[in-house]
Amino acid sequence: MSTSATSSSSLATLVAPPTFTGVSKFATSLQQVLTRAVGIASLPLDSLEAGLTDLNNQQSAVQSLDTTFLGLQQSVTSLQSTLSSSLLNSTLSNAGVVTANLASGATAGTYTVEVTSLGAYSTALSVAGSSPVTDPTSTGIGASGSYTLSVGGVNTTITPASGSLQDLATAINTQASGQVQASVVNVGSTSSPDYRLSLTATNLGSSAIDLTDSTNTDLISSSTTGSTASYLVDGSTNPIASTSRTLTLSPGLTLNLVGQSVPGQPTTITVADDPTGLASAFSSFATAYNSAVNAVNQNYGGTGSALEGDSLIQQLSTALNQLGTYNNGTPESALANYGITLDQTGQLSVDTTAFTNAVNANFPAFLSALGTSATGGFLQTATNILSGLEDPTTGVIKTEETNLSSQITDQQTKIANEQATVNQLQTNLTAQISQADTAIAELESQVSYVTGLFAQYTGASNTQSNGLTTL
Repeated sequence: MSTSATSSSSLATLVAPPTFTGVSKFATSLQQVLTRAVGIASLPLDSLEAGLTDLNNQQSAVQSLDTTFLGLQQSVTSLQSTLSSSLLNSTLSNAGVVTANLASGATAGTYTVEVTSLGAYSTALSVAGSSPVTDPTSTGIGASGSYTLSVGGVNTTITPASGSLQDLATAINTQASGQVQASVVNVGSTSSPDYRLSLTATNLGSSAIDLTDSTNTDLISSSTTGSTASYLVDGSTNPIASTSRTLTLSPGLTLNLVGQSVPGQPTTITVADDPTGLASAFSSFATAYNSAVNAVNQNYGGTGSALEGDSLIQQLSTALNQLGTYNNGTPESALANYGITLDQTGQLSVDTTAFTNAVNANFPAFLSALGTSATGGFLQTATNILSGLEDPTTGVIKTEETNLSSQITDQQTKIANEQATVNQLQTNLTAQISQADTAIAELESQVSYVTGLFAQYTGASNTQSNGLTTL
């Protein structure tokens, strides 16, 4: 939330009022009177403008702190996210046979898989047509109209947008319910192209592929039936058949089959607790924490900060101290036990090696100390503390921003009102001084006239400067 400061240029125009153009000999003196009167009347504006500047500086400082503490709050959220998704890691004894992916629900454990067959996808290649297709975007194969695609004995009607080979491939990919993948391939040379329709089943297995046109003419010149993949789990002797090379081995653990095992040599997949992700998340938290500490320290010790002495700074400092020295009331739950410590300057650091060793030594105890944002431990404490600072309605930082914004608006209103008063004073004085200048000019004219008459009788010099003396 930001509020623009009232520009001091408007005040400058009031302090230096428009030039008064008079006609009397005393016009310069009258100009000085006007300038001084307006200047004195404008003095309260100086104080109001200075107050507005202070408020804007305070607002800018609070907004900077807000940005810093929002970053700290986000680091705690990321820590919670890491806790929910990245506590496990998988290792493989042979990455050339399978790859592993972990997701929510995975648990620690050891598994073995022996891939006895990767399986194969059924394929088919279309006929050349009455003449080779040299431009698949304009010519095609078979009679025009609809086509019948058969996959494993299940027929699907395909209706392309035109008779071109490219439109036929597009129609199969959009209308065949994902049974096959169609593409256009050149089986000829670059100089003498011969484009054909290539079809590949999307599932492993022995489903035969066929394609006929509207006259029931077979458009497939060659086809190959595939086979299912098969594998053994944890030493079983009964192979498991699969129509996909991606399989779920256990909740949250998915394997991709990428190679065939050497007979009798299964691949071992080990899923174990892994603190690496948490160590990285805590390092990010420490970086955000230190940025917050530095931001708060800039408002202490005679730094000239706009917020020096503000109670907000003490509240933020207290919050940071609670986060950095967290122990949940028991020494065993202190972050320092896991290599997360404060130095003498209040900076937080994470000893990754100490963290990893301590967590691996007793992972359950660490998870208990860490807790969650809803159930207790460090995460709940950190979440509550930062919510108390950043809650949009009740957070102390947000409240300070709202209050300053309100004060700035009030101050701008006072300045506008005071400027209006000075403007009116200037208008009134200018009118009065103009009248006075006119009256003086008339008197000066009369003096000059009388002096001239007197000079005719006395022989005195006819000048306005000595007229009154002569009279």
